[in-house]
Amino acid sequence: MALKAVILFICCIAPIMVFAQADTSKTILDKYRDSIKHSTYPYTFPAWGEKIVKKGIDLPLPAGAMINYFAASQLINITDLQVGFNNGPMVPLDFIKFGTVKANIQSISSRFDVWLLPFVNVYGMFGATLANTSVSVVAPFNFSTTAKFNGTTAGFGVALAGAWHGIFGDGDYNNTWSTLDNIKGSVYTQTIDLRLGHPFIFKSRPDRNITLWVGGSGIYIGRTTEGTIQFNSLRTDATQAELQNIKDGAAAWVQTLTPAQQVVVKQIANAFLDKISGLDIKDASISYSLIKRATSNWSMLAGGQFQLNKRWQFRSEAGFLGGRSSVLCSANYRFGF
Repeated sequence: MALKAVILFICCIAPIMVFAQADTSKTILDKYRDSIKHSTYPYTFPAWGEKIVKKGIDLPLPAGAMINYFAASQLINITDLQVGFNNGPMVPLDFIKFGTVKANIQSISSRFDVWLLPFVNVYGMFGATLANTSVSVVAPFNFSTTAKFNGTTAGFGVALAGAWHGIFGDGDYNNTWSTLDNIKGSVYTQTIDLRLGHPFIFKSRPDRNITLWVGGSGIYIGRTTEGTIQFNSLRTDATQAELQNIKDGAAAWVQTLTPAQQVVVKQIANAFLDKISGLDIKDASISYSLIKRATSNWSMLAGGQFQLNKRWQFRSEAGFLGGRSSVLCSANYRFGF
């Protein structure tokens, strides 16, 4: 899959940001700070939690359960393409030139996290993924296809967070594995998110705030993807005469190919001719192997969160630039143990 592909591209898809709420201690009302200093800390995590609250720092509840919706599109570069027709031998098609290749993904996932230390959060996530990749070939002749994939994504990550005079920063690193139908193996993705922001506290409700942030996101996939596409999903703008010339080997560019490449190209041209003629090609398929990478590993982020109280937070985040666009919406319930 040219995604995750990308996944999401995939994808999963999807990185989940966390950050410490200790930054609010710099601007909360003195009365609220005093109540924190004189309170007891009944939870096991994070370590040193009781010492931190005695300084008047408002820690988040140590554990959380989050539900996320993530949607994204990503422009992709494809290299090292190999193709086989009807489970035939794989042949390198290095003469193929691609046009626009775009991966799209939607996922719903759950995430569970714990603050082990006041500045270290660890989490695991699992979700369902729906993805598709649109591929266009522009030379030596035109054809295009859209491959659809369904599957699951699972992963884990760690976030480091801190604050200074009301400005917070966090860095999030996670690993995910997406298992998708029609793709051999799993798609492994590494994601790095960096954010910098500021909370705006409700004076009448110090446990309620709105936080805004900006940052950057890096996604690293770059792996070999293998799969199979049914020929019926392919489309071409080539005329019947052009396809006949390819099948007969009369096209000049076909004569420059290796014998193995000529066989595969002629098989594809013949299948397109059968499709144009209305013949049954439902059993025809193309096996492929390729390496796909995002056109740019990095994109920008901007987002915000509304904290209703210490148990409930709602956030949304958008990604843009670098050939990527994405949106994340989530609800988070926090609790102690």
